[in-house]
Amino acid sequence: MNKYRSPVLAALWSVAIPGFGQLYTGDYLIGLLLVILEFIINVNARLNLSILYSFRGQFQHAIEVTDFQWIMFYPCIYAFSIWQAYNRALELNTGLRRNEENNIFTNNKYCGFFIGVAMGGTLGVIYSFLIGPILCGILGGVAGGLIGAIIEKLGRIIFSKGQRDT
Repeated sequence: MNKYRSPVLAALWSVAIPGFGQLYTGDYLIGLLLVILEFIINVNARLNLSILYSFRGQFQHAIEVTDFQWIMFYPCIYAFSIWQAYNRALELNTGLRRNEENNIFTNNKYCGFFIGVAMGGTLGVIYSFLIGPILCGILGGVAGGLIGAIIEKLGRIIFSKGQRDT
């Protein structure tokens, strides 16, 4: 018997640490994999040290200590973890079974938003101007998420209009 799993709580657990939302929903293998990936990327990118310098306003130090080849993976892992946990909780609660033939817009929620967060966060890290990779990554993720949500909304409108025409 499956218990109710809150999609919002699953997403919030993944916000805390990528993979925790999957552990909450019972997807232990992917949850453990995401936690391990988060740890590996965090250590190799020196993310915590960069966050410390960013919060202190020492942006040049934040840029200098960051390994950009590793930190570019973080927004993607982070956004995927939140998206997957949220949608898995929805799936468990509604009893939906994903079918390869179904459209991505009908089965999953907020795809555009989380793809935008991943892309915007990565671009923010790459183009971290004077305020460092952490703050630029966050700002890029927010901007990308908003753009992705708008694109997804337009896609749903176009898709639903196309369904009515056929």
